[in-house]
Order: sequence, then C-alpha cells, then structure tokens
Amino acid sequence: MRVGIVTTLYNSVTERIREIGTMKAIGAQNLDILELFIVEAALIGIIGASLGLIIGMGAGYVLSIFTTTNVQGSGSIHIPPIYVLTDLLKVWILSVTLSLAAGIYPAWKASRLSPMVALRRD
Repeated sequence: MRVGIVTTLYNSVTERIREIGTMKAIGAQNLDILELFIVEAALIGIIGASLGLIIGMGAGYVLSIFTTTNVQGSGSIHIPPIYVLTDLLKVWILSVTLSLAAGIYPAWKASRLSPMVALRRD
C-alpha cells in the first residue's frame, strides 16, 4: 500500500512541476506547497482506508454465505463475521497514518523546487 501511495504522489509532483513553479513564482511559500501535497496524501488515505474497510466487510459477509457449518441434529447454520469497532478504527487510523507517512517525501520534494527550474522544465 505504501509504495503505491508514494508512486502516486511522486507522479503527481512530476506531472505538476509547471503548476508548482507558477504557484511559487506568484508568491506561494514552501509550506503552502507542502500542505497541498500533504492534504492530497491525507485524502488518498482517508478514501482508500474507508473504501477498503467497506469492501472488506462486504466481502466478509459474502464469503460467510458460502461457509456453513453442519451441526449434528440441527442441519447447517450460518455463522456471520464479527467485526469489532475498535479494531476497525485502529486499521483505519493505521492506513491513514501510513498514507501520510508515504506522502511526506514527495510533498517535501515538491516544496523544495526552484520556481525557475520548474518553469523551465517541460
């Protein structure tokens, strides 16, 4: 997961070098650029973690339909998955934290670009 986020954000920086140069040329500070990419990393983490939990829980319910247990004397029973809210929150927070950690380097690199170099680059 972390490598995918780093790759996505690094490509985002590379594709938007001219925009970053323009922003810096009209007065954007390094912190402004850094915040822009950190927010992007946070949004990727929040959306990815939320969708991952929703899809994972849905898949757990779907797979539980196909797994039935035969109990002697009462036929087969369906055992639904059990999700603990605190565990789900821990996984969600971990995913968002990893996304932010993975986005720090590309954000730092983007904030350190020289406006002259960025505007000259094609």
